[in-house]
Amino acid sequence: MAALTELQRHITHYWSLPYHQDEALNYKLNEVQAWQRERIRHTHRQMFEQPKNKPMANYFLNKLYGGAEFGLLAKQLERILPKTKKIEKLAKESALEAGSLAIQASILAIELDMHLAEWLLKEDLPVNDDNMLAAYRAVDEADKRRTQIRNLKEVCYRTDKDLNSFMLRKAFALAKSTAYRRNYQPLYDFIEAGFEAMKPLKSVGTFIDPFCERELALIERVHQPQATDSKSAFGL
Repeated sequence: MAALTELQRHITHYWSLPYHQDEALNYKLNEVQAWQRERIRHTHRQMFEQPKNKPMANYFLNKLYGGAEFGLLAKQLERILPKTKKIEKLAKESALEAGSLAIQASILAIELDMHLAEWLLKEDLPVNDDNMLAAYRAVDEADKRRTQIRNLKEVCYRTDKDLNSFMLRKAFALAKSTAYRRNYQPLYDFIEAGFEAMKPLKSVGTFIDPFCERELALIERVHQPQATDSKSAFGL
């Protein structure tokens, strides 16, 4: 399957990122990602605080946005991908394509934040609002960040279409004991958390559309002329 080939390529690229072998860069990346999570929480606080949106908001902040959770997921995928014949029997191509795109979007988010961390390290600057704005502008990857946001939106819609069904959820629930027995707990829990996060939503569009709209608007503000300060650029 082409989707599995793409997924393997994304995972290989992820492990090639230099922060895995650079302790200082890894530490700075963790700081950048922590800042990003707080920024995202603040930017979308009104939407995130709505009861129906809280599970999805927590999933975005604690599961999808890089960090140790994604590292565990990548290790699980490395174990599973060699068993392509079994995967092909269990999942249709469109579902695998959606999963591959989700991994790609997550890796791109990590890589873009790593570039900010690299710049901050080079300039010997701490992570704060003003320095993050300077890093965004110095690195200047607005187009790639737009791509990452659009990919995230597509992932949510395709997941809702291909994976969010009663029959699949039932089969997935029955597979829990087998997944745990074979040491696939992190991967199983990652997917299960996604299902649970989507349950309260009448439509995934009610969450992801305004989220992406605000994120794209923020990218535009951040890359405006230098007169814009960090508070107004990031909407803090």
